[in-house]
Formats: sequence, structure tokens, C-alpha cells
Amino acid sequence: MTDATSTLVRMRAFLAPAPLAAIDEVRHFEAKRLATTLEHLGIDPEDVAETTEHWDAFRRDDKWVSVLAALFAEVQRQRGTIDAPIPIWPDVDDEGPNGRLFYLYLFALAYEGARDFFVAEGTPDRVIERTFEVLARHCATHRRKRGTLGVDAGWWMLPVLRGELIQVGSLQFHNVTLGVGNLSPYPWYDDDAAATLGVGFRRGDRSIGVHIPQGADLSPERLDETMGEARRVVGELWPARERRLATCATWMLDERLRTFLGPSSNIVRFQERFTILSECVDDDADVLDFVFRSPDTPLEDLSRATTLERAVLDVLSSGEHWHTCAGWFDFDGS
Repeated sequence: MTDATSTLVRMRAFLAPAPLAAIDEVRHFEAKRLATTLEHLGIDPEDVAETTEHWDAFRRDDKWVSVLAALFAEVQRQRGTIDAPIPIWPDVDDEGPNGRLFYLYLFALAYEGARDFFVAEGTPDRVIERTFEVLARHCATHRRKRGTLGVDAGWWMLPVLRGELIQVGSLQFHNVTLGVGNLSPYPWYDDDAAATLGVGFRRGDRSIGVHIPQGADLSPERLDETMGEARRVVGELWPARERRLATCATWMLDERLRTFLGPSSNIVRFQERFTILSECVDDDADVLDFVFRSPDTPLEDLSRATTLERAVLDVLSSGEHWHTCAGWFDFDGS
């Protein structure tokens, strides 16, 4: 069983059967509407053409239509329900064009409903526009990694289409409940430590997950602007009655980066915004993917052109591992 086939099995096991209305909507979604939506979302014209040219063949494949319709219906049903699990599936590129283009089709189908949801919630237009740039960015990453059209980490489209993740300035912000949402930061404090720290740290407390898009401007000035705007936007969209933390779990919070990059590094200065937990988990794959975007290249053949690239490779060559660590700062105030 290939990875892609295994992913399809997992998808079917997770998803409820596709409602007839969702299947009908997939089958009657016109190629012209598909093209117009993707153009609006900033997809390259040649990529729009490839996506629409294959659409009729996709719609004739009952297997793929049923999976797409089931996931589309799930996104529509769960929109605004932040504690619903987000399935983290491997991409299905090995299944050919149907797999590569799957999340482009999902995004086009769900876009209008997601936009209407954001508008109804009072999300500023500029934030909605930045948020939906995620599709074009993940298409660019896919082409960089694989040389073909597709959506890298397609599952990451789900929290956007469900209306619980937005982009403000340089960063993405996710409405999440600590210890409940499966994108909640990990590792985190145990129950006793969280109870001692108090409101904001406990399982069930609301929090704001911070995520770093590819190419994000992490300069201190830009991040100050981003955080100032995010506090205004999030305070209106997702108001909190109690203290709320901003949390982040990423390899960029591995404190050894301070040694390699120095105190003036934007990554290091980003770290300084957070209180970083001492317990971390090994995560070499995520670091390699984010830094190099070259999944099939042996370590010895990867670029060593930047200080960060050399740091990543030097640690791995020594037999040590890079870590994902969680951190927090006070987002709303006590």
C-alpha cells in the first residue's frame, strides 16, 4: 500500500459518508467558476489552466468525487467549531493529477463559504485577503519541492477554510483551546504546573496559536506591527473573558539557534518574545523541510550557503537532533 493509498484509506475512515447534496455540488461545479476562483486567489494562469483542464476527468472518478465531497461537507459543517479535530494527513501526490490537485479543488469549492463566514464575523478585508494567500504560497512551496503543481501540506488549508485561522501582518493566528484542539502547543505544562501558573495555562483555556508562514518577515519592527494589529483584530473577532496566551510550537524556538545565529538574528529576536518550555521533542524532518524544501536530496548535497543552513546540517552531522519547542507570551494581559 503506497503512502497516498494509505492516506485515502485514512480519509475515508475519518470522514462521514458524503451527503448527496455535496456530491451534486462537486459534480456541477463548473470549470469556468473554478478558473475564476483560482485566478482571484492569485494562482498562476498556467496552473489555473492545468487545474481546470483536469477537472472534468476528476469529476468522472467516483472514488475521488466521494472523498472530495465528504471533506467539503466536513469543512462546511465544522466551520466555526474550533475544537473539532483537524486531520493531519500526508499529501496524496503519488495518486497522480487527482491527488496533486485535490486541495486546489477543495479550496475553490469551499472558498465562497469561508469568505462569507469571515465577512459575517467582521474580519477586515485586508485580513481576509492575506489569509487566503495561503493557497498560492503552498502551491509555490509544492513546485519548489517537487517541480509540479500541487498544494504542499494540503491539510493546512482546513483550519483556514473552517474559519479559525487568519493571517495578520507577517504571521498566522489560530483560535485554539489549550489541550483540546490538536494544534494546541506540545509539549505543554502538566496539569499541576498549569494549575499553579493559573488562568491562561490550563487545559480548556482559550489561546491564540501563532504560526510562521514560509517567507514571513520576522524583523522586530514588522513583528511589532503584526502583534499590535493582531491584538486589535483578534480582540474583536475572538474576544476572551479571561487572560489568554499566544502560543507557538516550532523548531524556531530551539534555543541552540542563539549560539549559531547570534543575538541580532531575526529568528533569535523572535524567540525572545516567548517564555520557552524546557521539554522539547526531536523534529529533524520539519527543520529540513522548512529550511531546504528539498525532500529527496541527501544531507551531504544540501546547500550550505547561509548561516542557518550550515547550522542545521552541522547539528545533524554531529548525530544530534533539532527540536520543536513550545513557548508562550501574554497576548491579552492578566
